[in-house]
Amino acid sequence: MNRPMLPLPATRGEGRGEGPRLLLPLLLILTLTACDSTPRPEEPIWGKQPCAHCAMLLSERAPAAQALLEDGRRKFFDDVGCLVAWQDREHPRLKAQWVRGPNAEGWVDPTTAKFSSGHPTPMDFGFLAANEGVTFDEVREAVRSKTRKLP
Repeated sequence: MNRPMLPLPATRGEGRGEGPRLLLPLLLILTLTACDSTPRPEEPIWGKQPCAHCAMLLSERAPAAQALLEDGRRKFFDDVGCLVAWQDREHPRLKAQWVRGPNAEGWVDPTTAKFSSGHPTPMDFGFLAANEGVTFDEVREAVRSKTRKLP
């Protein structure tokens, strides 16, 4: 009587070539992405996230800003001026900060951005990121000048 032969279990090294070849690239990708510590901006919960300075809800994208602290906490602001006023009041240890880019698209570093003035913004500081205009240092001085005049 002839019985059909069943395949024998793979011996060491046989039939196992695909696993290690697939595992190594996967481990490499996971390692590289886990090591990427570049701070990145996040979207606030629009209409629900309060401003860290004035507590108004963030509803308008164009004047919004955010700060990432060294301890990992993230603060959101409804107005670029609130970011400046909060920094002056709290003196935080920042890891990164961002403002909405020109035309409210994406997020940009305020220290390299340009700003135009005279816009209606939630706290009436009036600054929005633009393709040309004043520097963030000039925005700071204007905000400081305005907040010194407040009662």
